[in-house]
This record gives sequence, structure tokens and C-alpha cells, in this order.
Amino acid sequence: MAFLNHPLPDWSCYIRNEFLFNGKQGHGEVSKCDVHSVASMEKRVPLFECFLENGVNWTRRPLHSLCWKPDAEIEPLEQTMYWDCFSSYIDVQRRNRLAGLSAELVRPDNTRVRGQYMFTLDWGFENHALTDFNYSETPEHKCAHLFKVETGNYYAYPNNRCIWYDAAWTFNRITKNPGYQIDTTVYSVENNRTWETSDDYFYKVIKNEVD
Repeated sequence: MAFLNHPLPDWSCYIRNEFLFNGKQGHGEVSKCDVHSVASMEKRVPLFECFLENGVNWTRRPLHSLCWKPDAEIEPLEQTMYWDCFSSYIDVQRRNRLAGLSAELVRPDNTRVRGQYMFTLDWGFENHALTDFNYSETPEHKCAHLFKVETGNYYAYPNNRCIWYDAAWTFNRITKNPGYQIDTTVYSVENNRTWETSDDYFYKVIKNEVD
């Protein structure tokens, strides 16, 4: 698992110019760019590195600075993603089962918009020399699926804000909250055993009697 920075699948789009001028100018203007890596810092949103066609490479731009339609209206950052990064240890995958699919994305105000799946950001905690104070490996952990959204912008949404489309698979797609509950169980077999094994290669299970 990468620390701090991770390369991304090919991604060409536009960056809003006000994010190149500290918000002081460039509003309503965009520049072409290739987005090629993501930075992950705990309690900050994922930040993206952009290579502009004028030769400038710009690091750590927020998701709402990017658009795939040059005239797309900018959306609030808190609408484009729900959560900050859970740790500095980040993984990027294009999940095969989701590749090529679109989903209906439920915004914080419960309005919905459709997006095309791109790839997924996920987090863990690799440094066992440090105390893990974050939530990257708790049962309530969330990933972030990146979507190319019909508004011309990009969203990064967790599983419980995505309702997927797959004509060959989905049936009776949900139209309201089904009432699923977050599973807070930590699943482990070794930590729940009361038996031991013998020293044989094809070992025998030795049951311990628990008082």
C-alpha cells in the first residue's frame, strides 16, 4: 500500500483556472490537464496532481477544481465527496466488477445524479510502529468510488450513496432506504478459537476444555 501518493489510471480533463491563482482570478476559465496521482493526508480530502498542457505540473488540487465539461458549473466540495481521507496509506483500484458501469449517486440533500464509474480509493494503516488512531481499518470504514458525473464534474462517493446500474444483473433496484444496518462485527477466526494444533505437519486439532 502506497504512503501519501499513489498513481492514477489515465485521466484527462480540465482544471478551473481560479485554482491556479488562489481564487483571485481565472473564474469561468479552464485549462486542459492530465490528472496522474492522488495525495492522501488524514483529515483532508484526497488531493490530485495535474499536468497542464503548458508544461506546468500542479500538485494537490481538490476534486471540485476538476471538470470534464469546460462549461460545467462548479459545485461545493462537500457535495462532490462525503469524507476526508482516513489515513496516509492509500490504495487505488479499478474494480473489475464495477468497470464500465454507472450509478445513481445520492447527494447530501438527497437529490440524485448519475455518474460513470472510474476507479476506487481505499485506505488502510500499514505502520504498526505507530498507534492507529484513525478509522481506516474499523468495521465502519468507507472507500471512495470516483465518478464522472453528468453535471460535467467528478464525485467521490462511498458505497452507501451509490445505487448501481447493470442491465444484465440488477433487478428491482431500490427506490428508498432498505433499512440495512452498518455491520460493526470484527470478523476473525483465530481470535475466537479455544483449540490448539499438534506439531505434526498434517496437524491434529486439540480441543481445550474451558472452565
